[in-house]
Amino acid sequence: MSNSKNKASLTDVQIRNGIDNAVSDREMVFYLLYSVFEKDGFSNLVIKSANNKVNLDFVSAMFYGTITMCYSIDFLVKQASKKSVEDMDPITRTIVRMGVWQIIFSEKVPEFAAVTTSVELSHKLKSNSHAYINAVLRRVCELDEDKKDINNYRPEIATSLTPEIFGVLKKSYGKDKALSIGKALLDKPVIAIRTNKLKANVDELKQKMIANGFVVKDSIIPGALIIEGGAIDTTEEFKNGWFFVQNEAAQLVGFIANPKEGDSVLDCCAAPGGKTTHISELTNDKAKVLALDINESRLELIKENTQRLGIKNVSVMQADSMNLGATLGDELYDLVLCDVPCSGLGLMSRKPDIRQTITYERIEELLPKQREILQNSAKYVKKGGKLVFSTCTMNVKENEDNVRLFLENNKEFKPVDISSLVPSSLRVDDKRSEDMKSGYLTLFPDTDGFDGFFVCLMERI
Repeated sequence: MSNSKNKASLTDVQIRNGIDNAVSDREMVFYLLYSVFEKDGFSNLVIKSANNKVNLDFVSAMFYGTITMCYSIDFLVKQASKKSVEDMDPITRTIVRMGVWQIIFSEKVPEFAAVTTSVELSHKLKSNSHAYINAVLRRVCELDEDKKDINNYRPEIATSLTPEIFGVLKKSYGKDKALSIGKALLDKPVIAIRTNKLKANVDELKQKMIANGFVVKDSIIPGALIIEGGAIDTTEEFKNGWFFVQNEAAQLVGFIANPKEGDSVLDCCAAPGGKTTHISELTNDKAKVLALDINESRLELIKENTQRLGIKNVSVMQADSMNLGATLGDELYDLVLCDVPCSGLGLMSRKPDIRQTITYERIEELLPKQREILQNSAKYVKKGGKLVFSTCTMNVKENEDNVRLFLENNKEFKPVDISSLVPSSLRVDDKRSEDMKSGYLTLFPDTDGFDGFFVCLMERI
């Protein structure tokens, strides 16, 4: 993830030992961040390696906070010290980023504590840069208050997005909307669950989760709940398959797809099975669902989830959705789901490493793959059948433009008005109303409180 010309100076073994033997919260955060910034680890996987000797709430806050605010942090370091983090060695760079997050963005850590603990960490790691770290962090502390406020800088700094990514949002929705989206993506993500109606009803699940000590809020999405306060995957309700953890935006795909009992369904990019299992639940486990994924290990996730949820109508198959003809026969389906690999811009609040890993070039590389998957998937839709195209991004090029191009080249398909399939409590303005009549819906974190998401429903005529 780092753009530095300095190569990582800790080995994988040293990092693993550091994580296993860390005795302080900050020491743990250091090794976790090092894994992400210098070893290109995925934050959601790296955090799982944290040992139980630390305060995981504090560790998670600093870990995710530092990754999320990294672009702004690096900017403030240069403002205060005239030095670029890219010129620092990896250990120093990681400690400085941690320290600046505590100084600028933590409401609980005093500035002096952020500086002294960073210097102490440098000593423990046998870094020779403790004096340098002390000087850089003190200069950040000495910045005028207005210079510490990232909202006083250009939008990219205010949202901690690279100019490339902010530019994608700006081109799609305009500067003001891009800024609003970017700020919303800085908020702590909510945890939403989808009630498995095959085993429970939403009121019953709500009472059980409250009894377990969670704060539970209702959602505008039927069967969904917002959960706060702890590890929900350790509950008996999770283990017994009463719910699936899934953002509200992704849950809307199932409702817009509107499957019926007896339907044959093809899910082309199915892992880990959120939409697959929702389709099954909505049909009372009475549809025939084939779930595909190119990655065999991810197919195991679908199997595990269907087993936990008590779903029996799903079969899985390894397949490349860019070349379905190699594995699928001539069978056509009543409903085909096409949730394509995308830039993931709508997920940046819960997967902050996307802020550093995605680039404009990478998005451009994804576009032809998305179009090819959509084109291949469409071949398996029956006449009168439905095709659902979805992404977890907010980018007109990946969303509306892909649909427009597909419809121009495939006259046998037409968009379907989804107005009646969307919950009536969803915020709808004139623009969104017209979009839904045209068959698609874009969800935004600032106006909807969901992940950024796009879904379009089409019919083969």
